[in-house]
Amino acid sequence: MKRLLKILGWLLAVVVLIICVGFFFPATVSISRSTEIKAAPDQVYEVLTDLSTYNEWMTWNQVDPAMKIEWGASKKGKGASYKWFSTNRQVGNGSLTITDVEPNKKVTTTMLFGESPEPTMASWLLVPGNGSTGLTWNLNMNMGMNPLARWFGKLMKGSMEKDFEKGLAQLKEKIESGKLGVLSPTMTIEKTRVGDMQLLTVMDTAQTMADIGLVLQKAYGEMGDLMKAQKLEFASAPMATYLTMGNPYVIEASIAVTGKPGNTMGRVKMRSVTGGDAVVVRYYGPYEKSDTAYALIADWLKNNNRKARGKAFDQYVDDPTTKASMYEVRTDIIQLLD
Repeated sequence: MKRLLKILGWLLAVVVLIICVGFFFPATVSISRSTEIKAAPDQVYEVLTDLSTYNEWMTWNQVDPAMKIEWGASKKGKGASYKWFSTNRQVGNGSLTITDVEPNKKVTTTMLFGESPEPTMASWLLVPGNGSTGLTWNLNMNMGMNPLARWFGKLMKGSMEKDFEKGLAQLKEKIESGKLGVLSPTMTIEKTRVGDMQLLTVMDTAQTMADIGLVLQKAYGEMGDLMKAQKLEFASAPMATYLTMGNPYVIEASIAVTGKPGNTMGRVKMRSVTGGDAVVVRYYGPYEKSDTAYALIADWLKNNNRKARGKAFDQYVDDPTTKASMYEVRTDIIQLLD
């Protein structure tokens, strides 16, 4: 019995020592790894802000081939997000959101693991070089006051550093080989005819291009509430007219409806548009590159000696969350003609 008590005493002392030592470990696990990619910063930035590419290079997304992903409202840019679900203990459940962007300079993400309310912050810093981009991947994970969690953080840091190196190597190879980040929008232009429209509209501003998605989402939600209350139906896909194309962006979000509401509410207004001849660009690509479609319309007007009637407007034919890539997402840019 004395021998057993002695062994238990030693074990208790070891446990106490481990706990005490754990308190001296840092509460934050910080990891940083860098690489040089032979591509322009905008190409690298495009991949980093497109969550649909992450399975191609993010090491953790490749651990469990059966991992399920649930997409948020957007797959690209600020506010884009997804949740993952896995029975693999190395993967578990969690979520990732792009919380901040500085175009072609920095991308910041926030991750939540399991039921933990403590966010893990990661960032990518892009520095232009001579025909290349220096990319640094940083991560900060708060392990809290729990000494065992701090031990866990210290033990897993080496493994995570290897994951960072592998992920950056995969990202570098796939961008430099042209497998990611080098697609260009595709588009066609044709003359068409637009019918008369009854529009619900909301006017708003976005300070930067990255804010446009959230501004439109809020506006469409307000119009959707009015449609539900007054039993109105969509007459076509949601639309937006950009009254200014700079900071800030002045935007009129609109939805064509099949009837006329008895009254409007809040920011939602109503206006009628007389249809007629128009020219339309069927555009497939990221929204932020659609200026090429507007330029194509300007060339068409000049070459065909036609004048525009009012501002061109975007009609969002496809839902980006149903497509694997923004280069499969169709937007019709429509210009009415005098």
